[in-house]
Amino acid sequence: MSCGEALAHLLARHGVRHVFDIPGVHNLEMYRGLHGAGLVHISPRHEQGAVFMADGSVAQIV
Repeated sequence: MSCGEALAHLLARHGVRHVFDIPGVHNLEMYRGLHGAGLVHISPRHEQGAVFMADGSVAQIV
């Protein structure tokens, strides 16, 4: 298991269901582990959009 796959599984164990992020070479290994951890990836057009989506996702839970 790669470090990125371990990170994806750790996020899933902590109740994370969605990942809002822009893929790139710096986080490619994490993307390889998302499917196996049962996480859904949502890619926004801009980083600021990812922040707003993640904030709205947390607001629905609380």
